Amino acid sequence: MKKIFLLAATIIFLRSEVCLAEDLKFLDANGDTGYFVDADSDRMENDSVFRVNLVIIRLDVNEMDIIELRVNHVAKSYMVCSTRTLSYDDRTELRADNTQRPERGYAEKSLMGDLVQIILFGGD
Repeated sequence: MKKIFLLAATIIFLRSEVCLAEDLKFLDANGDTGYFVDADSDRMENDSVFRVNLVIIRLDVNEMDIIELRVNHVAKSYMVCSTRTLSYDDRTELRADNTQRPERGYAEKSLMGDLVQIILFGGD
């Protein structure tokens, strides 16, 4: 099921005229919702902190969320810096929020842990 969702999402992204994410790496899927990291959005701040976009595609409601994260992989923590929700079909912005959220911890074996592994060590 996860591989089918990944294939469908990849085909849709490749066929899109406006593509916001250049190098999506699959993290996980749950039903009609897919979780990806945009590896091209990775920006290192220092040896332990980087910023990256988490892309959540929700096909059942035709929306995608782009969540800018600030991740401290040494402290195993992250902060949501901003969020944008777009219409999936035409990439029209529906909502935006630039409110920074409090820093939170993450477990090594979690969605965020997988995101960090992809950014630091690569992955498909």
